[in-house]
Amino acid sequence: MRISIFGLGYVGCILTAGYSHFGFNVVGVDIEQKKIEFINSGKSPVIEKGIEEYIARGKNENRISATNNTRYAIINSNVSFITVGTPSLANGEIDLTYTIRVCESIGHALKEKNSYHLIVFKSTLFPGTVENKLIPIIESLSNKKAGIDFGVCHNPEFLREGEGLSDFFAPSLTIIGELDKKSGDGLSEIYKVSEGLGMKSSPIIRTNIRIGEMIKYVNNSFHAMKVAFANEIGNIAMACNVDSHEIMDYFCMERLLNISTAYLKPGAPYGGSCLTKDLSALRYEAKKMGIKTTLLDSIEKSNNLHIEFCANLIEKQGKKSICILGLSFKEGTDDIRSSPIVKICEILYKRGHNIKIYDESFVNTERFGVNKRLLEGEYDFIKGMLRNSLSEAVNDSEVIVIKNNSDEYKKIKEMVNEDFTIIDFVRIFNKDELKVKYIGVSW
Repeated sequence: MRISIFGLGYVGCILTAGYSHFGFNVVGVDIEQKKIEFINSGKSPVIEKGIEEYIARGKNENRISATNNTRYAIINSNVSFITVGTPSLANGEIDLTYTIRVCESIGHALKEKNSYHLIVFKSTLFPGTVENKLIPIIESLSNKKAGIDFGVCHNPEFLREGEGLSDFFAPSLTIIGELDKKSGDGLSEIYKVSEGLGMKSSPIIRTNIRIGEMIKYVNNSFHAMKVAFANEIGNIAMACNVDSHEIMDYFCMERLLNISTAYLKPGAPYGGSCLTKDLSALRYEAKKMGIKTTLLDSIEKSNNLHIEFCANLIEKQGKKSICILGLSFKEGTDDIRSSPIVKICEILYKRGHNIKIYDESFVNTERFGVNKRLLEGEYDFIKGMLRNSLSEAVNDSEVIVIKNNSDEYKKIKEMVNEDFTIIDFVRIFNKDELKVKYIGVSW
């Protein structure tokens, strides 16, 4: 079976690496030439643990290629995965620009294809989007009928940035939202083949497309809520001189009702593309339908208040020279979309602080795509703050803010003295390890 993947961002690159490992021939499709060149030279355009090795091997064994030619990709594949971005508009509504553009392109290409083709949407889409907006586009431009000439599924991804390959190879759950049985059978076969070649077996749920679309919003809105909830509890606990991490350790031991320990450590505000945009879109659609979502509305407000709390905590130290360790929204990735530390830096910058930033993932990555656009636009103010080494960032600083968890940042233990203040978002040290002023964020 031959696979085409539209969109060579995080999800698209993980799928390219993973499915090529299982012996599928994969052609990646993207409009950005630099990403195509990276893939075709056996390199990964994204930072992910272990991904470079898989892409290099797949390329060397002639199982991976990349192109900007949709017609070529469709004609030379049986299944197409759509992994393009679905960011938020200013009002919180989902932006379908890239998804519609891909569907139009696929529709034109399918017009020239005589055999059955399966289209699998991985992008996060609000319920009804595939059936009411995207299928009609493909049908009208291809002169073909969904369910007869081509199949359609929505197969949501549950990949954590920084752990994407691990999650791909060992999924906890697979949901196939299918237009019809034939569509679902085609996608199910890919998972059966993959499991036979090493993918960890997991429950495969076959349901309708709208369930497939909705589950990602439910998951990510809940994850966003857990982060905000933990930080509010952390702030209250800290004011009561209670160790909030110890409290949450006990809270998470109750697995029957509390379910999961993920996201439940007080510290950094949430950020990144998924939690931010999916929560916004869910709130927008609920409002459009006249449904009040008091708790969902409060999550973003709480997170923004926590961002202000973090900025004020840093400023309260009375120092002007600030070192920030970790720019991406989480460790193990170079993704700076909706990164809360960027917002904190902006607040401090406007208040006259001298800021230096170091993030090893961001230093070691190529600047293109979304990161490049952000640095040249909305995040232009941080370009002069970036440093190329840990020592360069730490030297002459008065306050060190540890935003992401990294073994490299532990080296500051040998670089600081009693004149430094360390503010730790992620509990990389214990308070008695350092003979400096050491402050935990919400713990």
